Amino acid sequence: NAQAVYTRSGEVGDWKQLRALPEPWTMRSGELNFRLRLTAFKHTGIFPEQQANWGWIARTMKKGARVLNLFGYTGGATLACAYSGAAEIVHVDSSKPAVTWGRENQKLSSLEGAPIRWIVDDAVKFTARELRRERKYDYIFLDPPAFGRGPEGEIWKFEEHLPVLLDNCAKLLETRSGALLLNAYSLGFSALAIENLVRAALPFAGEIESVELTLAETTARRFLLPAGVAVRAKW
Repeated sequence: NAQAVYTRSGEVGDWKQLRALPEPWTMRSGELNFRLRLTAFKHTGIFPEQQANWGWIARTMKKGARVLNLFGYTGGATLACAYSGAAEIVHVDSSKPAVTWGRENQKLSSLEGAPIRWIVDDAVKFTARELRRERKYDYIFLDPPAFGRGPEGEIWKFEEHLPVLLDNCAKLLETRSGALLLNAYSLGFSALAIENLVRAALPFAGEIESVELTLAETTARRFLLPAGVAVRAKW
């Protein structure tokens, strides 16, 4: 029943439309709206399994919170924070088109007045600068890729740079009350290994859980398809 299929040959990929799709189209998730389109690098502008994390954000977020969203992509978690009453949200992504796309979703979701700062930057460099500025956040959310590049060609490798970034995040967080959410895709690391990284970085966290994110088939068998791991810490 697929309307489009993405195929890759080496580093090059392409979409084949089996049935006509509008370009772009809009998807609604709860109170949020997202503009979607087929891109040459496979993404459509949303990772639907992240709706489980947005629900956790809504249940966890305290009104008036200061939030940092790293690798924020097109703004799903950022807009969930805005809708939940955050007082300040800093959205960081190395891709200028993704940040522009996030601004578009902000307008679509009628959140133009939300206190969001949209920043194109490298996550490790940005957090290091925030430490020098002696900034503090109540909540930090991270959705790092396995491999990526910053806006000035900075290299990001999950296994090499995540411990450094988590250490920066730990120093930026208020330790009296707050939360951190780390999302990770199938990178060859177990959920327990990623959870241990978070536990090592956040010894003050009173509650840490790792969950497998899934997508449910719409067939009669309703298999749950694995779509990544999320580690959620609260204190």
